[in-house]
Formats: sequence, C-alpha cells, structure tokens
Amino acid sequence: MKIEIERYITKHYYELLEICHKITKHDTFAGDLLNDVILQLYDRNEIKLSKLDDNSIKYYIIKCLTINWYSKTSPFYRKVRRESTLYNELFEVTNLIDSEDVFKEHDIMEIVETEFTEIGWFHKIIFQKYLTLGSLKKVSTDTRIPLTSIARYVKETKTTIRQNTFRKLDY
Repeated sequence: MKIEIERYITKHYYELLEICHKITKHDTFAGDLLNDVILQLYDRNEIKLSKLDDNSIKYYIIKCLTINWYSKTSPFYRKVRRESTLYNELFEVTNLIDSEDVFKEHDIMEIVETEFTEIGWFHKIIFQKYLTLGSLKKVSTDTRIPLTSIARYVKETKTTIRQNTFRKLDY
C-alpha cells in the first residue's frame, strides 16, 4: 500500500467509519466492513490511482467499501455476510416459542443442534449443502439432483427439526 493511502486512512478513519455506516444503513457489520477493506488494501501489491490527493483516495476507498458491501462475490460478503445469513436458517427455529420463554435461547439451540445430529445422513448432507451454498438451485447444480427434490429434502429436514423441537419443549 502506498504511504499516502495509509496516511489518509490513519487521519480520516472515523470519517470513513461514518461513511461505512451510511453505506450499510447503520448495520452492525459497518466497522467490520471498514476493517476488512483496509486489510484488503494492505494486501494489494499495487494500487493504481491517477492522483494521490485526498479526494481520489477517499473515493477509491468508498468504491471499495460499496463493492464489498453490495457484491455477492466480494471477499467481505463471502467471509462475513454470507456466513451470518446461513445461521439465520437455524435461528428461525428458535423463534418458535412465545414471550414466556421457558427455556433460555442457549437451551433451545442445544435442542435444535441435537435434532440436527439425529437426522439421517442423506438429509443432513443436503441440508448442510443448502446452508453452505445458500440456495436450493446451487445445491441442485452441485449435486445434480433435481431442484424439486432438493426443495422437498430441505423442507422435510426443517419440518423434522421443528416437530422434534416442539415435542421436546412440550414435555
């Protein structure tokens, strides 16, 4: 990284963080996004800018932030955002209890994880691929199993986990 860019980041870090909050619409990942982009800039051997004034550097960094936030192929998306969305699938099951919350969230997640380990190997593999790849179509392409079958297997797995979780919560 060029010394001018490093100086700009050091001098304007909090301004860049505020820009990150605006880009992400105040998402909790705003700080992570900025830090990840700074690391990406440090890892680059060469950064080509026509001018190395503050405005050029600022807009270059803003462009990197925007691309990393909105692109589904960016390093930040693959490393952080996609990973967090995969856990939302299992978290949906934990939201099945009303506000009285007989169990703590930790206990519920333990039940869900136990139920997941007791599922048959085929359904488990398909469901893990679905959580990892993020869509039914990608699983279908990866496994060469028809999309409708993949959808049925994932739905069966979710239903099994939900039913068994309810059963354990009702005792």
